[in-house]
Amino acid sequence: MPEKDDGKLMVKIDGKNLALKPFVRRIIRKAVLAMLSTLRDTEVQGDETVEINVKRAAT
Repeated sequence: MPEKDDGKLMVKIDGKNLALKPFVRRIIRKAVLAMLSTLRDTEVQGDETVEINVKRAAT
């Protein structure tokens, strides 16, 4: 049985929401939380709000 999509991931590029299938949302969400959980002094429960902004490098 497929996992229920909880809709707890949103990706925006230049302010526009990127349409993602539930499977892709789950993969990205779990991967990001797994990476963050390896950081020292970080406890990830899975219900936090995480914001990541990637900006263009100054040229």
